[in-house]
Amino acid sequence: MERYVINTDPDTIEEVFGIVSASEAFLQPNFNANTGHTLPIIRSNAGVLEMDSAIWGIKNGETTITSLNADEVLHDPEYLKLLKSNSCIIPINGFYKWKQSVKDPLPFFVRIHTQELLGIAGFYVENEDSRNTFCTFTTEANVLIKPLDDTMPCILNPMNFNSWLNGNAPKLLELGFNDTLLLPEMTVFRVPDLVNDVSNNSKDLVQPIPKLRDED
Repeated sequence: MERYVINTDPDTIEEVFGIVSASEAFLQPNFNANTGHTLPIIRSNAGVLEMDSAIWGIKNGETTITSLNADEVLHDPEYLKLLKSNSCIIPINGFYKWKQSVKDPLPFFVRIHTQELLGIAGFYVENEDSRNTFCTFTTEANVLIKPLDDTMPCILNPMNFNSWLNGNAPKLLELGFNDTLLLPEMTVFRVPDLVNDVSNNSKDLVQPIPKLRDED
């Protein structure tokens, strides 16, 4: 997942994720969330779900990693250790994908029209400077996303939110993310090229636009 949208309010966060209290300070609208942005995450604190903020992108030497393949995490002892202790959920409204099979990649927005918020699987890292960072997980794209890209974010079933955050994340990751049931509810549409510029950040980025070219 390269970029995503988060635009919601404390009441919705509390209702969807079952947390006790959500701070407005963590929920600034972001229509072009990307690497280095401070964004909300959901985590467990002694069994109680809470919202916190963290910077998107974990450090691995000189590299900043925003997303990891689910299989890669399961076969890496260090990542697996983090997953066991620091699993988190990233709340999003939807995510962007770029069609890579054309000379000029086209931006698309993906959402589930029956769910205002999605929970993306991930983990966070506690750093010495107290500025926590996080990473999301990707899995093989479903038939709807496949024409755009081979991968997509790991979308958690809401029934598994508590399980993911309270010790069962490795098991759930091993079982895989089968979102076949979500396919009828998933919508993909072209959005303006404005999203290509990370400095652009407004509702205009997620406005559907008509087909412009045969390859759209």
